[in-house]
Amino acid sequence: MNWQLNTCPNLGTSRLLLRKLSLNDADELFQVFSDEETTHYVPREKHDNMTVTIDYLENLIKRMNEGKSFVWSVIDKTENQVIGTVNLYFKPDRAASIGAVINRAYWGKGIGTEALKQIIRFGFDKMKLIRIEGKCESNNIASEKMLKKLGMTYEGTLRKEVIIKGIPKNSKVYSLLVDEYEALKNMNIW
Repeated sequence: MNWQLNTCPNLGTSRLLLRKLSLNDADELFQVFSDEETTHYVPREKHDNMTVTIDYLENLIKRMNEGKSFVWSVIDKTENQVIGTVNLYFKPDRAASIGAVINRAYWGKGIGTEALKQIIRFGFDKMKLIRIEGKCESNNIASEKMLKKLGMTYEGTLRKEVIIKGIPKNSKVYSLLVDEYEALKNMNIW
């Protein structure tokens, strides 16, 4: 890849700042990760105390330091508050997978889509990725809608691919290829 894997840059939009994840964000992220609704469709348990959140963030930071991912804290510029995280997990052959967890108070406002668009731009324009994918539990209609808004194409369903609250669940896979991304940019959709 053409990008230094140990350099997670700040990114931004008119409403959001995406800053490299830090343990300093633990208090605000505990509010996100301790909400039962944010874990409904993901393979992560609700955080019952701050220690769980700190351990979780330390693990994410460790993966970044190992060159396996970038994780950004999503900051609402108006309120100057951390409202979630977005991730770019590196895969072989210039590919990556995206993910997002946003505070429930901000759902339905396009925050996840806006943040992930910046991550996708960075992945294709700066890291020179060829493929970026997103997955969601097959009943997660809101996440599926977001992946479609990002211009991603449905590829198929992975049966019993993820375990959520001890139950094997299906995952839908969507992807965007660099040539599709370039076409969307040329049509001024991006």
